Amino acid sequence: MTSGNRYSSPPSWPDETPEPANQPASGAPTRRIARILLLFGLAILLFWLGFKAWRVYQATQSLMTVEAEARALMAGGISQLDPNAAEALVLGARSNIAMLHDELSFIRPFAPYLGWIPKLGPTLVASPYLLDMADAGSEAGALAVSSLKPALAIFQRDDFSAMRLGELLPVFSAAAPDLEAATDALRRYSAAREELDGAIEAEALPWRVRQLLQLSDKWMPAAEGGLSLAPYLPELLGQNGVRQYLIMAQNEDELRATGGFLTGVGLLTVENGQIRDLDFGDANQVDNWREKPYGFPPQPFYDFMGLELFLFRDANYWPDFPTSARKALELYAYGRDVPLPDGAIAIDQEFMRILVDATGPVPIPGTDQTITADNLLQTLRQARDIQEGQEVREWVNDRKAFLSGFAAAILAKVEMDFGSIDPVKLAESMTGAIQNRHLSIYMRDTEIAGALGATGWDGHLPQSPPGDFWMAVDTNMGYNKANILVERAFTYDVALGNQPAATLTIDYRHTGPAGEEPCMQGVEDEFELAADYLALADQCYWNFLRVYAPLGSKLLDSSHHVVPKETLLVSDTWDSDGQVIDDLPWLTTFANFLLLPRGETASAYFHYELPAGIIESDGADSIYNLSIYKQPGTRAEPLRLTITLPEGVSPLETHPAPVQVGGNRLVFDIELNANTEINIRYR
Repeated sequence: MTSGNRYSSPPSWPDETPEPANQPASGAPTRRIARILLLFGLAILLFWLGFKAWRVYQATQSLMTVEAEARALMAGGISQLDPNAAEALVLGARSNIAMLHDELSFIRPFAPYLGWIPKLGPTLVASPYLLDMADAGSEAGALAVSSLKPALAIFQRDDFSAMRLGELLPVFSAAAPDLEAATDALRRYSAAREELDGAIEAEALPWRVRQLLQLSDKWMPAAEGGLSLAPYLPELLGQNGVRQYLIMAQNEDELRATGGFLTGVGLLTVENGQIRDLDFGDANQVDNWREKPYGFPPQPFYDFMGLELFLFRDANYWPDFPTSARKALELYAYGRDVPLPDGAIAIDQEFMRILVDATGPVPIPGTDQTITADNLLQTLRQARDIQEGQEVREWVNDRKAFLSGFAAAILAKVEMDFGSIDPVKLAESMTGAIQNRHLSIYMRDTEIAGALGATGWDGHLPQSPPGDFWMAVDTNMGYNKANILVERAFTYDVALGNQPAATLTIDYRHTGPAGEEPCMQGVEDEFELAADYLALADQCYWNFLRVYAPLGSKLLDSSHHVVPKETLLVSDTWDSDGQVIDDLPWLTTFANFLLLPRGETASAYFHYELPAGIIESDGADSIYNLSIYKQPGTRAEPLRLTITLPEGVSPLETHPAPVQVGGNRLVFDIELNANTEINIRYR
């Protein structure tokens, strides 16, 4: 029997024989190789990051000089801009931005989680969107500058004038493919800009970034509109034959749906880039109602003004400008026995002021008068008044003759002194006029009409507005110019509960002096006494009010208005709540009729249920979008907007930022000087 601890040495199996102590373990080579590969990979990563950092640094350093170089190039204006240097600068910037976009793409997945980093956090969160904006914007700029460089060279020639615009048309024709690609790039820019607003508040970004965003927001509408329409310029300017456009001169002192009473009309004829003719005159002289039958007007014109014929001067009844423009073209062609013009352009007095501000002072041929932006309104109003020594009969026939003289003066300025006009300021002014609803353009050509509609330049009302929508439209039915003295303010309260409902209130104030003289519709002795212009303004205000809302909205309550029969020319007393009327088939329209005496105030309101579907769902979030359209021809007007979210939810994102937040109640103070969008995301 063997002595000792029987548990001290377990039996050894053949495959478990221990290795000698001086022999390395079998896993050591594998671990060593792994360490080497890891170090090698880390070295490659560091090299890659270093290479990227060097390329990013080089590109950034190069881009930092672009602004100063651009300012130096533009110091002498477009007429002194070196086309080759401008192209080289833009292409160089494009190359560096494309490099940055590629080199920094690796940060995109991590960017949303980097907001905690001190100082740099907001910029890092915004970086993917800023890079996408820079990439798309620089691509658009490079395409536009390179394709239009020959046009700049032609424009800078000493002998170039408005009479030689035809020389530019072949350049635009050749550039069309690049310009369409540039337009697509700008659409990507706009998409990234919207995503940026949803990702982070602009106030959190560095001052310099905010400044650049404000600058781009200012110019983006002009860039998008200009690039969208540039491929169609040869067609619009008559490269393929004569084109004629109706100029609808509207007077916002007597407010109508698309900007004002149709006081004047012009027919602009262009061919091969040249203005062949501009015939301008009194809109009342278009119709031939003595010899031709005319249709019945929209019912309110008959009910409230006693009109029995649908004449050209009333064609702009609908706030959807394409609808009114088509009617204006039809009535013009019918009254003048001419073919339908190719399009219509609506302007108002404020547009003319903006135009003169851009072109510079305009001398009136045959007179010692010069029109400036400062004296334009006064000059237009005084020109309408009877002149010293003029017979009343002569004045009645010629009281709008100044329109023709003004049109001729503008045409002479463009043709004879084109070099004095700053094209950049002109483009900025025209874009501002469109945004602020003082200029609308409609074309019969469906392709061009589509491009105008995509940019909003045609003044259309949305066929299927996403979310909530409203537009308040006044129509002066008093035969006077009272809108000079009438102010409006809006209040919109919307509750987004199980059944969203809204109340729109319009407060009116007549700023003229109150008087004992009774309100009497129309100015019976206007022509007999040759009443001056401002006498037509110091009148009571008869207003046909329409509010457009999403299709399917249901009127629940409204203000009640009484307009006494003795104040009206033909109608019985109006004594009614608001009504739902047939107007534009893709929207619901509420309407009422009210009287605002001199020096007094009045309010109108509509309380209505909004249709199902105005709230959009995005996963666990809900989105409320509100579009508010400004009536053309109106001044900037104040709006107090209050949005009450459903109980138990909290706002996640709002654009613009509210001025007050209390629980689920958001308050916005808005100056309504253009079409406005409000976007709220909540959970």
